[in-house]
Amino acid sequence: MPQGMILVCAGADSKRAQASGLPVLHLGLGLRPDGSLYRLTLSATQNPGCYLGVCDRGMTRFCPAVCDQLLTEAERVGAAGLVVDCERSTPPIQALMQALDEACSHKGVPLFVPLSQAKVVSHASLIVDTALSGGSLWERFGALVEQYPGRIAADLRPISRDFLLPAPDSDGIPLEKEAREALRRRAGSQAFFSRELCARYFTYMDEAGNGHFVLFDDDDTLREKCGCLESLGVAPIFARYPDVCALLG
Repeated sequence: MPQGMILVCAGADSKRAQASGLPVLHLGLGLRPDGSLYRLTLSATQNPGCYLGVCDRGMTRFCPAVCDQLLTEAERVGAAGLVVDCERSTPPIQALMQALDEACSHKGVPLFVPLSQAKVVSHASLIVDTALSGGSLWERFGALVEQYPGRIAADLRPISRDFLLPAPDSDGIPLEKEAREALRRRAGSQAFFSRELCARYFTYMDEAGNGHFVLFDDDDTLREKCGCLESLGVAPIFARYPDVCALLG
């Protein structure tokens, strides 16, 4: 079982995730456009040691009182830390991040925010997505660990995407596992392992003669990614519960 893993879950998955013995992050709170908090679902953070998560639901105004409300809720449920899933860089979001960064640091509450907020926080840990489509996972995280020592966490997000060659962007087309495997069998393609990306890939030609590159994760590549991250000192690793069931045995 990977060390330092926190399971991200919702709904019925919460009880199954907690049975693993690992800490759980449940994104049970949302930020309304007016900046106030509301509960999305029943919180799974009633068990001490779990993490309290809040999502951006279109916040357009910063409400200073929300910082105290979040810290009070974190204390009430015995949360080990606070995770704020706000990717946007609008002035209200930035004001929230700055205020929370200072408040959590003062209270000694671990705060985790997306890497996109790195410029507006000084203390919070930065969550970085592992689903790279190019470059090197080791070099990407290694550079970030050097730039933000002790502050890099990971979002272990499996990738499964089809890229047209040459790739016009880094997004590609998402593929479900069943569709991907059916495509690979139809094309008669062999899958290979990329050490740089810690992921598998195969190539094929479509009916129009265009080349495609399919990049994907499986249980083994997720283990490889966890090993790479752990060796770099990246912690914790956030992972969605259904995606990593095979890694928990």
